[in-house]
Amino acid sequence: MKFKMIKISLITVLFCTCWPIIAQQSSDTTEIHQLLEDYKESINRADTTLAKTFWFTDPKVSFIHPKGHEKGWEEVKKGIYGMFGNRFSKRDLKSHTESISNYGDMAILEFYWVFDATFSGPDPDQMQSKGRETQVLKKIDGTWRILHVHYSGMPKTGEREGF
Repeated sequence: MKFKMIKISLITVLFCTCWPIIAQQSSDTTEIHQLLEDYKESINRADTTLAKTFWFTDPKVSFIHPKGHEKGWEEVKKGIYGMFGNRFSKRDLKSHTESISNYGDMAILEFYWVFDATFSGPDPDQMQSKGRETQVLKKIDGTWRILHVHYSGMPKTGEREGF
């Protein structure tokens, strides 16, 4: 009987100790999923006002993409949001296979995406691209913020490709 009481006490202590950590991670996961939804919406609308709610608007942020490397919030606004807003009259960014690795106040968000768009201008062709993206996030003043984005096309799987 004494062993059973010790066992119950240990389980209770472990539960009470671990539950707040589990609950916080669940809350963080929900917040990060919402950040991703807001991110996609900001790209689809080319909306820097929305983007400012989840980007860390600092000169140290960065965004690496196939056409370049934006350094600082002002370059991200111009080089990413400006480009999407000017180049395409319609944008539809979707994600799938999302993965979140939480490290306390830092997190890594990975996902695959499909981007459907219509070019602006006199020749409004439609296009689609597919790729993958990694975002480095930090919880700053209780809010998850993007510090860095790196995106690329889909993996190359052919012989002598992808080096």
